[in-house]
Amino acid sequence: MQAIRRSLVSATRNPNPNLSTTTVRCFATSDESSVRKKAAAILDALALKPGGALVQNCGDSDIGKAVIELAKERKLRTLSIIEDKPGNPETIEALKALGADIIVPESYTRTWYMKRLVGELSPSAAINFSDGSQATAVAKAVMNGGTFLSYGKQLPKHVTYGGSSRKPVEWAEYLKRKNLKVQTL
Repeated sequence: MQAIRRSLVSATRNPNPNLSTTTVRCFATSDESSVRKKAAAILDALALKPGGALVQNCGDSDIGKAVIELAKERKLRTLSIIEDKPGNPETIEALKALGADIIVPESYTRTWYMKRLVGELSPSAAINFSDGSQATAVAKAVMNGGTFLSYGKQLPKHVTYGGSSRKPVEWAEYLKRKNLKVQTL
């Protein structure tokens, strides 16, 4: 796994813009042990039992990758949402090598396939590392009565519905409708 991490990090430092590279997002901290401790605290807060499932956004970030690794160690299934961008096949393969079960691009979350996938996986916990449409995708994916944990991000005022002419729904109302336990770290 260390070799994969090193290759992903070195790929993001490529000075030649003409070469195809795999980009990996990272948050403010880059100390690997610190990131793993934060990911462990997040998973501890969710209190999932082995065999449980969780959904997260920003699966290609440092903290998202740490969540994937620790979830695998704890025998949890993961559904990771990543941004739509060139190089996604390489990113998906790198995340699978870390132990990710299912990785989908953000555009996939707006299809009926996502509803079917979530119905089969039944994630009882969601981890939000983003805002906007990815936060909405994670909230929609977690099962009613589950836990929604937002890490370091304040939720936008309204739930994002892409291309919809619906009346905006406030986050507090949406979370209440789904009967989600909300945690912030």
